[in-house]
Amino acid sequence: MDDLNFNVDDIINDVNAKIKSAEKNEADEESVEAEPIADTENSSEDCEQADNTDEKPQSQETPEATDDKPGPILAFHEDKSEEDKSEEDEDKGPEKPEKQEKKSKSGKKKKKKRKKSKVNNSVFGGIILVIVILTVSLVLAVGGISIGMEYYGIGKTDEDIRFNIPAGSTNSEIADILVNEGVIKNKKLFMLALKFEKPAAIYPGDITLQPSSGYSEIIEKLSQMRESYKTVSITFTEGENLLDIAKKLEDNEVCTADDFLFEFNKNQGFDFENDVDDNGDMFYRMEGYFYPDTYEFYVNDSAGNVTKKLREQFEKKYETVKAKIKNSGMSLNEVMTLASIVQLEAASEDEMPKVASVFLNRLDDPDTYPMLQSDTTTNYIKNVIKTEADNTASIEHYTECYDTYKCKGLPAGPICNPGMAAINAVLEPKKTDYYYFCNNLKTGETFYAKTLDEHEENLVKAGLAKKK
Repeated sequence: MDDLNFNVDDIINDVNAKIKSAEKNEADEESVEAEPIADTENSSEDCEQADNTDEKPQSQETPEATDDKPGPILAFHEDKSEEDKSEEDEDKGPEKPEKQEKKSKSGKKKKKKRKKSKVNNSVFGGIILVIVILTVSLVLAVGGISIGMEYYGIGKTDEDIRFNIPAGSTNSEIADILVNEGVIKNKKLFMLALKFEKPAAIYPGDITLQPSSGYSEIIEKLSQMRESYKTVSITFTEGENLLDIAKKLEDNEVCTADDFLFEFNKNQGFDFENDVDDNGDMFYRMEGYFYPDTYEFYVNDSAGNVTKKLREQFEKKYETVKAKIKNSGMSLNEVMTLASIVQLEAASEDEMPKVASVFLNRLDDPDTYPMLQSDTTTNYIKNVIKTEADNTASIEHYTECYDTYKCKGLPAGPICNPGMAAINAVLEPKKTDYYYFCNNLKTGETFYAKTLDEHEENLVKAGLAKKK
């Protein structure tokens, strides 16, 4: 009912089919109950009745589920009453005296039983008719209210939705665009509204609409000449956090950073959002759920439109690894959190599967290695939490939740937005027995170690410590 794509005619047709079935069952019952006793003397009577039937052919009209109107229901009952009338005329017809005398007692009982069955079936049919009328009336009433609310935009958002209508689009294609963009819900209703409104033309180009406007106002705006909106293309790289992204959007005049952060961290109704943990300790709930890519935005667009575009892209990518995440034994939040660490810790994409194995080995042996000890988490605290947290108490709380030198296991949530290489590295890591690694910041070389002693030696090789 929410999408308003129901068809009352379909309900009526279904009801007609059920009534036809009931009629058939009734006819079958009557034919069995009225079956004459095997009697040679009654055979001539049967032939006579058959001849009378030929002389007075009964109407062959039957209710057909044609597709449209409740008419078949009325026609159905008219046919039934005519049938009953015909049968009554037959019962009242004159009989030959010898035939009346020779009728068996059992035959009389059969006829009485048949009449009783007719009464019961008539009552049953009346009950069905009442139920049908009430059901159809209820559906029509509720459907009418829902359609009215949809048509006038009642209860719908007044948020601006900006999109483009390509040149040469047909009315049907425009209706599909409106449905896909969330401006309207019912394509058929919109096409019907176009017939009534009869706009002179619908112009292509960029347009901003509000679902709450209602169909008439939407059609009016579609029929107006409009200017082309300025767009901007922005590339977001792997490893950027939401604060970085918000600032980049604001710098390019797409939307304000504050509006973006507020809108992006709300649920938008996408399927993958149901799999995102909400443990209450994440600084930005949707940190990590931005897929790095190049996007084209409208200048001075709404944060809601921007978020919708970004969500759609992430959900597409998520669907490609959804099965792997399920088979990994980790939650979506755990995968994205570890992937964000791997994204920032690995010197290159080639090293990501090995780096992932180091952290996974530690997570699998929490008694020996209770903490991951990743410097990237302390950087997140410094660059994001301490700059955006409201007060000292919040800073202290989130520091405890994100500092992998203090908290056990994974931090509360992702610390950046990883790319697909980092995500796949977590889902398909190398099989190693390493528990330590370090990178030469100048050469990009990565050194791995099984023990702390080996690790300390590697720190010297990487130029990160002096030889003792």
